Amino acid sequence: MYKTIITNTETGISKKCDILKKNDKLMEVVLEDTTIKLTLRKKNNLYIGNFKNMEFVCKDE
Repeated sequence: MYKTIITNTETGISKKCDILKKNDKLMEVVLEDTTIKLTLRKKNNLYIGNFKNMEFVCKDE
């Protein structure tokens, strides 16, 4: 399974994620060792998504 790292924009904390789905418009990830699933949408070569009023970003690799 492919992996990536997402970062919380407010705190700067980064977490490893497993990539479930990725294309040129969106990426679905699950935080490692949890059942938390995030959907990130691509904007300006970054994937951006929200979860519980927190914003997360991931660079396009």
